[in-house]
Amino acid sequence: MEATLPMKKGNAIEIIAILSLSFILTSTYSVSGVVPTLLEAFPFYSRSSIEFLVSIPSISMIVMIALSPLLAKFFSERSTIVSGLLIAGIAGITPFFTTSFSMIFISRLITGIGFGLINTCAISMISERFTGKKRAHLLGYRTSIETLGQAILTLFAGQLLVWGWQPAFLIYSIAFPLLALYLLFVPNKEVKTQNTFTKEKLHLDQLLPILTSALFGGLLIATNTANSLRIPSYIVENNLASTLTANRVLSLFMFAGFIGGAFFGKLFTLLKKYFLTVLLFAGGLGLIFIPLSTSIYFIAIGAFLSGFTITSTVSSIFTRLPEKIPLTFLNTANAMVLIGCNLGATIAPLLLNWIGKMNDGLDFPFIIFAIIFFIISTGSFWHAKTSKQ
Repeated sequence: MEATLPMKKGNAIEIIAILSLSFILTSTYSVSGVVPTLLEAFPFYSRSSIEFLVSIPSISMIVMIALSPLLAKFFSERSTIVSGLLIAGIAGITPFFTTSFSMIFISRLITGIGFGLINTCAISMISERFTGKKRAHLLGYRTSIETLGQAILTLFAGQLLVWGWQPAFLIYSIAFPLLALYLLFVPNKEVKTQNTFTKEKLHLDQLLPILTSALFGGLLIATNTANSLRIPSYIVENNLASTLTANRVLSLFMFAGFIGGAFFGKLFTLLKKYFLTVLLFAGGLGLIFIPLSTSIYFIAIGAFLSGFTITSTVSSIFTRLPEKIPLTFLNTANAMVLIGCNLGATIAPLLLNWIGKMNDGLDFPFIIFAIIFFIISTGSFWHAKTSKQ
């Protein structure tokens, strides 16, 4: 039987403190707006190397997420979160103090370790402390907080670009007030969770949905990361707007993810089995808007549509998993999907580099991802028409 802690009426601040941990988790790409400036600051490094510098924390995040079940046996939830926030904060702001490419690379890698330590705890804390509709709502809010944090921190990073690329990394200092909020308002309660190391084994019909979900999640996050990396460069290098305006469009793209997470539940209930069909088609349209328009306003609309779609669709993955996976394997399934998502973020620069070998236009990746979205949307429509569920 699942162990939970009773929820008290006066613990609103505790809920806020728990949800706030997710505010920083996707801030890895909040400094994507520095890419055009970094290309000038490090002229001897290729575009793919600079873009990889932004996404490299995803690699260490993957490692830490994979190790999380093992680490949970030796370290308490509290020590893991405190360590994660300290590591993310200190390593995150390190590029502000150095112009060494290798030092920045190492600090970004360490920043990912901090995020990885927090990532699984941010989800499991909600699952352990709350049940029923309260748990479902809080998990939905958690996704929205992630994207809201990414949007706000991206906006702040963009404003700091006025003083150069280094100040943009100061956004990671948000880890320190989040640490204070956690220590002050989240009680030190250790909860016995479901046995992650159960002797039962996943059957093939259970493993396939997990792997499919991980692959699909990886594609969505790869698209999200590619957009984060390329939207500023596409706008600036085509002289469509300034770096500051490009970063604001990027913030809109990320804020759209917050809106998508907030309205996910209603859309999921309204569209039912046609959810993926409609959302992916809309996302494909958004991606097409970006390269086919010379107006910054249409590019912003396209960025909003794609951002809204990606977050809503990622939320649907985690919502459907409990329908196909026994609860005893749910934590493992979530971890595997998270690994798939972070792999998608990690390989995004490599995908951009590969696509660039076919066509080096900055607009071409948007077209490729749009085509993929349209293909999956069509397949989803066919499946929905032939499925009885």
